Amino acid sequence: MRFTSINLVGIGTEVGKLVSVRHAIETGQYEPAEAEKSAQLSTSVADLPGPRLAVRAGHKALTQAEKQLGAPLAPTCSLHAGIYYPGIDFWHAASFVRHQLGLPAGPGLNAELGAMSNSVVAGMDLAASLLAGRPDHNAVLITAGDRFGGPGFPHWNTDLGIVYGDAGSAVVLSREPGFARILSIASYTDPSLEGLQRGDEPFRMASVAAHEPLDIRRRKAEWFTSQDRSTVLSRNAAGVCEVVKTALVEAELDLPDLAKVCAPHYGRRLVDTQILRPMGIAEDQTMFALGRRVGHLGASDQVVALDFLLRNRTVGPGDHVLLLGIGVGMTWTAVVLEITGDLR
Repeated sequence: MRFTSINLVGIGTEVGKLVSVRHAIETGQYEPAEAEKSAQLSTSVADLPGPRLAVRAGHKALTQAEKQLGAPLAPTCSLHAGIYYPGIDFWHAASFVRHQLGLPAGPGLNAELGAMSNSVVAGMDLAASLLAGRPDHNAVLITAGDRFGGPGFPHWNTDLGIVYGDAGSAVVLSREPGFARILSIASYTDPSLEGLQRGDEPFRMASVAAHEPLDIRRRKAEWFTSQDRSTVLSRNAAGVCEVVKTALVEAELDLPDLAKVCAPHYGRRLVDTQILRPMGIAEDQTMFALGRRVGHLGASDQVVALDFLLRNRTVGPGDHVLLLGIGVGMTWTAVVLEITGDLR
């Protein structure tokens, strides 16, 4: 869908300390052969739980929005995402984030997003649509935060070809002018691929992650005993191509018009097969260099990458940036942005 008056007015991120791949190998957390395949240099490790990382990022985004708009902002809609355990069972992390940000009670919506690593980018699809059709909403705050690690989710070896990192991120969308304008958004889903992360796992009454690490690699291997690996590649390529092509057409742009592509921070092999080849772009058009340092930050990859580009003035007014979200299950979302100003 094409949008004409939905903007980004706030952005904030919180990334942990970088732990080197050398340290991970020396301490037995990562295999040298895997490091060579992924080309990972380090990953982000934080002391704070995911929701608190989201709060820190949210404070930065709301402060940025206040500078942008010239007055404090209390978004009428708050959406929060986390792809792993938030730190407390049977609890609403979205309400915690909104409360810790000092946002008041009142009319509006406060909910959690569940599109896994695509949650923030897909959340922008929902937020932009809400603002375009609901004049009673003034702005939407989207936050995300995850802390991985033992015993349930070791950063380095839980998944195949991906090193996970800890981070919080936040963006504020509004109809008021900001530093970036949303030109178009497209989403696509293929639920037939949900088994890739399920494998032969039985349904249980409680999580096993408190006692033993999750083994996503084993689940994928189990699923591939009855599935063709090429099927995943072709269906992912179809999802990526569908959302990118649709979003670019609606924005009246082509791939060469993009200054940067902010995509998931996978290892080099997965970046190549799941992003570069389907899109037909080179590695240096993406934020892979940043991803090698911080790891796959759950739902925060694209916002952390965009924030990096803006604060380092790698992009500026008139440039176009594509946010590409990919979430297991699977879902894909593409957001085309036009940079309209500098961060204040």
